[in-house]
Amino acid sequence: MFLSASCFDLRRLGRRILASLPALLLLVLCLSGIAPADALAQNTVFQRSYIEPFPPGDRYRVLVVGDSLADGVWSGLYRAFQEDGNMDVINKSKPSSGFVRVDSYDWTKELDDILKDETFQIVVVMFGANDNQAIKSGKEYVKPGTDAWDELYGQRVEAFIKKLRAKGLAVYWTGLPIMRSPDDSDDAEALNDIYREKSFINGAKFIDTWSGFTDESGRYSAVGPDMSGQIRRLRDDDGVHFTPRGYLKLAHFAEKEIRRDLSLAKLERNIPLAGNVDEQANVMGRVVSPGKPVPPSGTATDAPAEGASEPAQAEAPAGDQAQGGAPAAEGEAAEAAPPAIEQSKVGEVDVVRPVISQTTLDAAQNMTPQGVASSLSDSENISSDLPGGLTALASISAVSDPSVASSKPRLPLAQRPYYRVLIKGEQLKPKAGRADDFSWPRS
Repeated sequence: MFLSASCFDLRRLGRRILASLPALLLLVLCLSGIAPADALAQNTVFQRSYIEPFPPGDRYRVLVVGDSLADGVWSGLYRAFQEDGNMDVINKSKPSSGFVRVDSYDWTKELDDILKDETFQIVVVMFGANDNQAIKSGKEYVKPGTDAWDELYGQRVEAFIKKLRAKGLAVYWTGLPIMRSPDDSDDAEALNDIYREKSFINGAKFIDTWSGFTDESGRYSAVGPDMSGQIRRLRDDDGVHFTPRGYLKLAHFAEKEIRRDLSLAKLERNIPLAGNVDEQANVMGRVVSPGKPVPPSGTATDAPAEGASEPAQAEAPAGDQAQGGAPAAEGEAAEAAPPAIEQSKVGEVDVVRPVISQTTLDAAQNMTPQGVASSLSDSENISSDLPGGLTALASISAVSDPSVASSKPRLPLAQRPYYRVLIKGEQLKPKAGRADDFSWPRS
């Protein structure tokens, strides 16, 4: 009995090693800088985040395809994302289907019709419950478990993944779990080896679910902890499918990976305000002709429009014209022209900002908070999105004790450091002995 079990384990280990050799060879080639022609020739959409960061209508659509196991995964994902207002989970699975009996249902062809009329950003795939059958090749049938069967089946899996990746979809291939029957478990492991290899080569993510449904010894177990931590029945009577609680746990493996990539995609959406001239003009609502640089300080941004009236010119402050505002032409429109912008340096940093008229600077010299606000410290509310749809809020104040703030007079607006540096563009002299004091000899 012991010898038989040992031979069984060695045979299974040998199959795993042989199946993983192509993936290991590909990894060695990639590390050595030699890219295989097939990997470079595929039409794959590359982006920094795995999931498209800007879905249409700011709403993600998740497609679930596969056999009866995929149908259960859809039910679990639907419940997991049910409270997310910007997630739609669409079920396109078909029980009793797979990559073997293409004469009854060809997934590679059906996929064209699915993707033709609808738009998706994420796809979750699960197959294998019905694929332990002979594949018809020409007039012959190739038996499962042979190298020829693995080659034919792998080609169909690869064509399926390539078609999904060519559409720019984030592909999550859910692996098969352990089965009650040892023979079914062997078949599931062999299929997982193919799914894992083809996913790795073609840019899909393989989701390993095997150890989630085993006992402490690594053997099949029909019961186990559910999503609430309670020990429940997770597998169906056939030893292959799952109970509703089991499908919720099975879907959680894919859900966890999807949520992690959604968080990375959301980080890519945070566009900094600093950018080139055209980007800043777009943020400030000004129209800049493509390829036309914004004039520096002292010049007009746009030619005066026809039809402006002279009173509009007379009311313009002299300081505005000195800072780059063009005199208004006769009959010009009553609305004010877009403000000019200037380029200046703050230390070694180039700053591009609208020109501030001398009249505005003079008016800001004596600006101080009035009333109750003068006795309170400045505060800022900061928010940050967390995984799971949560938002963290924090309030930051320079002085937390109002009594201290009220006893210390505040500087006028124009004399505050942030106003002098960020608004006026001055370079403040560092305090002696501070880290930014580079004078020599040190005082």
